[in-house]
Amino acid sequence: MALEAGTRVGRYTISRLLAQGGMAEVYRAEQELTKGISRPVAVKVIRPEYSESQDFREMFLDEARTACTLSHPNIAQIYDVGESDDGLLYMAMELVPGETLATINRTLRDNAERFADEALFAIGIWTASALEAVHALKTEGGTVGLVHRDVSPHNLLLSATGGLKLIDFGIAKAATNRNLTMPGVTKGKAGYFSPEQAMGKRLDGRSDLFSLGVTLYKLASGSTPFDDHKTHGERHAALVRGQWQDLDVVFPGLSEPFYEVVRRSLMLKPEERFQTAREMREALEKAAFDSGFRVGQSALLGYVDVDGEITASGGTRSSAFPAITAPPSDVYVKSNLTQMPFSGASTTGLSPASASPGKHHTERVPAAKPQPQSKRLFLGIAFAAAVIIGVFGTLLLVGKPPEPDITIETPTVEVTPPKVEAPRTQPKPPPTVVVKPPPVVENPPDVDLTQPTKVEPKKPIVATVVKPKVEKPVEVVKPVEVVKPPPDEAIADGVGTIRISLIGDDSGAKVVVRGGKNLEDAPPLSSRVPSGVYTVVVRLGNGSLSPQWRGSVKPDEARKLTYDVATQRWNDR
Repeated sequence: MALEAGTRVGRYTISRLLAQGGMAEVYRAEQELTKGISRPVAVKVIRPEYSESQDFREMFLDEARTACTLSHPNIAQIYDVGESDDGLLYMAMELVPGETLATINRTLRDNAERFADEALFAIGIWTASALEAVHALKTEGGTVGLVHRDVSPHNLLLSATGGLKLIDFGIAKAATNRNLTMPGVTKGKAGYFSPEQAMGKRLDGRSDLFSLGVTLYKLASGSTPFDDHKTHGERHAALVRGQWQDLDVVFPGLSEPFYEVVRRSLMLKPEERFQTAREMREALEKAAFDSGFRVGQSALLGYVDVDGEITASGGTRSSAFPAITAPPSDVYVKSNLTQMPFSGASTTGLSPASASPGKHHTERVPAAKPQPQSKRLFLGIAFAAAVIIGVFGTLLLVGKPPEPDITIETPTVEVTPPKVEAPRTQPKPPPTVVVKPPPVVENPPDVDLTQPTKVEPKKPIVATVVKPKVEKPVEVVKPVEVVKPPPDEAIADGVGTIRISLIGDDSGAKVVVRGGKNLEDAPPLSSRVPSGVYTVVVRLGNGSLSPQWRGSVKPDEARKLTYDVATQRWNDR
């Protein structure tokens, strides 16, 4: 039975019940620090029916001993462990005013919303960072080998300030501690198990990374990879055999780097996944940067209000205070970036483009392009020349400069660009004449190289010649519609998938699909469409059109098309 308000447990006074778990209950309580001063805490108490079990008592104490030594901004801090006068074991920990990601995700889906893209990256990065500390925990005897074993949205708390905390080490077990798990018995949350955890095998940190991958899959799409299976036996079989669909198939529209991280974390064999939490965290940080997202604590603001309640209709959710995991660029500062409307998804798995505007906002920024090496060298030389001219101009105005100034400045400038001596020694013709002959020999090619600029007027001519060349294949391909189904072929009703990508320069290109469902988007394009006959053409950036592809998409069939810009050919798989 739940403890009543006012009940004393150790040094803590119970206020109300917060949550119930399989073997424990969590209460809000007050700890009196000094007379008249107290602080709120969360007190976890083993259920009375389990308190007499020696195995459960030992498991609880193992959790307390290991978790008390963890100190990380993304892990809930443990304050105290003890036993009440009534024989109840308890643990006092940091009280996080917020909600679990499981509850927040469910509320968002009920309101046709979902976590924004940068929020998904932030959840993955900070959870991986917490697991990095868990797996690396050391004692005097060496690394403990701690595995959380229950990474899921239910054990990730989000606060009003955008902070994320990993909680509940109730089933964590160090490899050097007593083994409380009998062979063949699994502990954790069904649906978030790793394959090796489901089979009762010995676990390491890579099991937690699989569970984190399932968590990101769930928060992005609204379901786990195994929700299509109705019974526990079917889900178990699908898990250990690796029978699930990739996230990009179930929920297209997110960035490819995010899909790649989730895909690798969900590899069936542990040796094919990320090998450490740090490796997964760094992969998520790079994926966020490559996808053009600013990821900081503001990415999770607005999902929970100051009272710890979920904001059901957007609240203050936005990237109003962006931070970034990589060095910022002047592009972000000088350009007037506007917030694009967030696209939500309902519990039925709508695509990201189906949400109503005005909800959560996601800010995308262009990835900074590195300066070419030659341009950086030119800028360096120009800067060095400016410094030299400024120094010598100052010396001429002031008079004869002291010797130390000359000897200090000259080596500093000449180490990087030695050829800068030419402008500095203009009044000395002999060195200039002696040094110049090699460049003079090279000048004729330089002059000749400028002649191709005379051919530049021909570039428009080449462009105009390209247009008819692009149109001719259209006329040739149209009669040869090999892929076109025979008139008497009946296509059953259903839903299939059409995926279209380009090989070569696809700058400004758009894919146009006409048929049972009309689509138009930049490549690559992937969408589930009604079965039927479709016509596909690519409108290139220069305005020309590709030869058209015409063919059928059958129920439960994935039609993969690739257009080669150079050869102007379609590849149909």
